[in-house]
Amino acid sequence: MNLSITNLSLFETSKVERQSFTEAIVNNLMEGLADPLKVHLQVKCMEDIIKQITANPIYRDLLITEAAKYGKNFEHHNAKFEIKEMGVKYDYDNCNDPVLEFMNNSLRLIENDIKDRQKFLKSIPEAGMEILIDDELVKVYPPIKSSTTTVSVNLK
Repeated sequence: MNLSITNLSLFETSKVERQSFTEAIVNNLMEGLADPLKVHLQVKCMEDIIKQITANPIYRDLLITEAAKYGKNFEHHNAKFEIKEMGVKYDYDNCNDPVLEFMNNSLRLIENDIKDRQKFLKSIPEAGMEILIDDELVKVYPPIKSSTTTVSVNLK
């Protein structure tokens, strides 16, 4: 595939232009001028392209190298850029702290107990069920289930 980098310039837009583009797509869908399934496939393909580009270590290295030429904060084209640390993580495995180890073990036990209790509550009939907790009879109900209907796409 011979891809010209200028194809990406189609998406170099202002916030207002992006919003207008989005509204135009939705309007075309509402007017029957575009196929919702095809548009969704195209959106999913764009998401996959973005994910692949941003996850590519060579791309990230080249981006950071170029951005560093302008300093930590700068404006370029129609955007503000900032070089910063993101997703800082700490690994406590080598701390050898028995207090933290005890707390983590306790947390795992509680998390397992919570999962077991949630599984139990899911099995309760909609009308509820009376159960004995300590010396008190309590009527418990199943959790309220909600979901969002969507169309899943698996790209080939």
